[in-house]
Amino acid sequence: MLTIPRIWWVRSDPCGTFSASFTVFLILYAQFVVCRILIVPWYGLCWHIPCYSVCTLLSLVSHCRAQFSNPGVVPKVSEVEEAEKLLPKVPRMCRRCKAIKPQNAHHCSSCERCVIRMDHHCPWVNNCVAIFNQKYFLLFLFYTAVCCIYSGVLLVARFISCTQNLRQCTLGGLEAGLCILTFIEALVFGLFVIIMLWDQFSALFEDLDDPQMSTEGRGSQTKYGALCDVFGEGLSYRWFLPLNPTKQTLALFHKETKSYQWLTPSVPATAAAATTTTTKTTTPASSEKSKAAPKSPNTVKIPANKEKAS
Repeated sequence: MLTIPRIWWVRSDPCGTFSASFTVFLILYAQFVVCRILIVPWYGLCWHIPCYSVCTLLSLVSHCRAQFSNPGVVPKVSEVEEAEKLLPKVPRMCRRCKAIKPQNAHHCSSCERCVIRMDHHCPWVNNCVAIFNQKYFLLFLFYTAVCCIYSGVLLVARFISCTQNLRQCTLGGLEAGLCILTFIEALVFGLFVIIMLWDQFSALFEDLDDPQMSTEGRGSQTKYGALCDVFGEGLSYRWFLPLNPTKQTLALFHKETKSYQWLTPSVPATAAAATTTTTKTTTPASSEKSKAAPKSPNTVKIPANKEKAS
């Protein structure tokens, strides 16, 4: 059984590190403005605070798990020795990371490893989206979209109430500016994550009709089956929680790591050259021996003395 690292952190992409950190900052900033500046002065301690806080917490946890979880990299386990044991056929090797490359694996230049069922490398989570963390990525997009819609509706309702009765509006100049920035964030960031979420589901369902996916065992299922494949189980409350990968996902990963593309090793150039040289040097000698050899091995020569005696 292959061991899977639980902690995964891509340090080779400073742009991705900044983007992921900035995403977390935007989520926390919206949480502070909505709860501290918008809800408490307007509604007081009401049910909006725990509801919005739960959505924010799930969004942050999903983002952190998508960023710091192993996306499904191909383990490096004595690649050359394993290949030598499998002669005369060897599995296909990755030229960049020098690891055995299964059939459904793709090399990521940012992670510098081959990843199984890689969807794309997302700079907003600074990690690849693949077999192990695609669920976390979808949950991050979903809960972020809920937070954006939630905060946008509250901000619009607050702006409308302020325009109708300016005397009861408690928002000052700085607080109003922070609310306006939060509304712009909710509008832009919300549209972005909703489009990304739609794109993820569209790509997931379009793969069902791809002939290449059918050869990989992923194209002959329904849309519900494709979702079960991503979330690792049938429909349950666990779909909406960023929990650990299920046994079905782990078994699928181990199955994918064994789907090698077998290759026949070619003869090295030095060995081929040595074989050619040996053949050329031995050819004249063999031809001379063939000339010296008798044409008929059954012919027997009688000595001269025996001929005279007879």
